[in-house]
Amino acid sequence: MKFSSMFLEVISITAPIFIVIAVGFLIKKKNIISEEGVSLLNKLAYNIGLPSLIFLSITNYSLSDIFNVQIVKVIYLTYALLILLTILINFAVKRSGKTKGAIIVASFRCNMAFVGFPIVLTAYGDLALAKASLIVALLVPINIIVTIIIFKFYNRREESTGAGRLLLSFVKDPMIIGAVSGILFSYFQVPVPEVFHSSLDIISGMTVAIALFSIGASFKFVHIKNDFKIVSYISFNKLILLPAAAFILSTFVFKVETFDRNVMVVLFATPLAVAAYIMAKELRSNHQLLASALILTTVVSALMISAWLLLFKFL
Repeated sequence: MKFSSMFLEVISITAPIFIVIAVGFLIKKKNIISEEGVSLLNKLAYNIGLPSLIFLSITNYSLSDIFNVQIVKVIYLTYALLILLTILINFAVKRSGKTKGAIIVASFRCNMAFVGFPIVLTAYGDLALAKASLIVALLVPINIIVTIIIFKFYNRREESTGAGRLLLSFVKDPMIIGAVSGILFSYFQVPVPEVFHSSLDIISGMTVAIALFSIGASFKFVHIKNDFKIVSYISFNKLILLPAAAFILSTFVFKVETFDRNVMVVLFATPLAVAAYIMAKELRSNHQLLASALILTTVVSALMISAWLLLFKFL
């Protein structure tokens, strides 16, 4: 296959995703949707759409077809290395504690569900989506725990997050509920009733569009000018170091199958998660910095994900 043909094939995968994000931005820009409407889109996607999509994706396959212990090793070690490296570099950063905490969180939190799911589905099919759903299920608890710890530590706030409240947040998280339910159905080979399956299929069908619209509608470019240098540093960590670490570990250390490696690297190359911005706001971290990082990483990730998909054509 010629390079031009491969390039066009890759663009046909990534371009529609980011065009829909741009449409979401224009919808908000034209005041077709309000701030409350953007919040509603986020809640609808996170609480209903994505859990349905994750559940169906996992139950469509036997757990043995999608679970690989090598994948678990790669995703957790990739996270650990990036977080540790960012913490060490932070000692040389002359910024406030809240900003340092925001830098670390923005460097590892990935929008695997909202952006990653549609890309791996388009690029590699239903099996890739099932594997991606399992990866997200494994990372959601880590995301919540580590994000809270980092924000609390760097904010140096007096209040603490109780273990009971933390545990309750895991139990009630819609994506964990969807993932755990899907794993149980898949492991015990429980058939999903046709009516229930069809209903969830309809809900899942709207999820991708709603999720992408909500990302675009959340963009506020006014913040990015003030934080451009530090956001560029975050983008380097998030979009180059993180997927590169996943690639190196999966290829040379754990020797993961090519299909699984490609799915993981694409997921780690996704932009900053919207949920990280929401948590930063709630925990009184530098949420404006995360808003800027959300914009820049989303824009640049269109190029980086395309570059990885193109590279995989030769590997």
